[in-house]
Amino acid sequence: MSKPRIALIALSLMAASGRLEAKPQQCGPLREVASLEMTALGDGSRVSVPLTINGKPVNLVVDTGAGMSSLTGPAATELGLRLRSSEAARLVDKDGAAVHRYYLAGSFQLGALVAKGIPFLQQADIGDARVGGAMGPDLMARYDVEMDFSRQRLTYFSQDHCPGHIVHWSADAVTQLPIRMTARARDYPLPAINPAAASLSSDFLGFLLSFKSPILGTDIRAQVMLDGHPFIANIDTGLDVSTFNSEAAQAYFNVPLENPPSQAAQESRPSQTTPGTETVTVTGWRQQHRFHTLTFGGVTVTDPLFVLKPGPADAHKVGAPQSPDITIGMDVLRKLHLYFAFGERILYISAAPNEADTQASGDGEKK
Repeated sequence: MSKPRIALIALSLMAASGRLEAKPQQCGPLREVASLEMTALGDGSRVSVPLTINGKPVNLVVDTGAGMSSLTGPAATELGLRLRSSEAARLVDKDGAAVHRYYLAGSFQLGALVAKGIPFLQQADIGDARVGGAMGPDLMARYDVEMDFSRQRLTYFSQDHCPGHIVHWSADAVTQLPIRMTARARDYPLPAINPAAASLSSDFLGFLLSFKSPILGTDIRAQVMLDGHPFIANIDTGLDVSTFNSEAAQAYFNVPLENPPSQAAQESRPSQTTPGTETVTVTGWRQQHRFHTLTFGGVTVTDPLFVLKPGPADAHKVGAPQSPDITIGMDVLRKLHLYFAFGERILYISAAPNEADTQASGDGEKK
């Protein structure tokens, strides 16, 4: 099975003791290479981890939906990074927009893993002053990554292990969910990249050419079941709430769509809101809907709440090339134990301890 072709294919992290390489024709036991403490952000859902860039500490949000890792302007200034620009190399931000401006970290350390020349997108704001950016799949996919929200640990493992031999935690059942590393590419012609003009490292330019697209960025997608209907979903630890395409909600479940109230109506609205809506101080009015079940293979989350948002009308067709209808955020993911086996393209999932609204069915692997 081919390795995920995202940014670290050319800019791989290295262990302090040397490069991590699989031995030919054999596999070994699960081997931990880095472990970081996760800290909950102010929203109570998302988490950050401590990293070191150019010898200075910085906290980044763990964001599997980021596409590529990023830094805010203030954080980049504190870390001594200058903003670079390249019209030849078009990267992609969290919202799928092509960008040309980026930072290049001279040195980078994640636990015992070190690297040089790691690119970061420019990010306007992360919503928390304690955080300097986001750590995306480009800094994960050369390893297996475990997210244990009950213990607040983010752990990296070498991919040099026997396939499927990864479940080392206690769980009633563990389910295996195939994942796709979906590139955010567009139909642009392959540019003729001049290394001097692009101001990028030769390794990164080689990656651009091998990818055959001038736009980089990756989503992690999997098929889930929402109230018995299959959907392709983005797995996004950088989003505090889960979202659902409002057009699909209406088409599949006859969810009535409401028009946002006027400003005057919002100001005069009583404190008790009608079912399915809420008044949020920061983001304002938004419509919500609570479904019965959200199923990941053999693990089911009951009574999941989704924020309904407009999206492409045809996106809810399974296998459609457009952005998926569903994005699973941290309000759901924090109730699970996640192990991303990126080399196998499998997400291993179990219910987190003491989560009453998460249950395993008989389809999971008993442990």
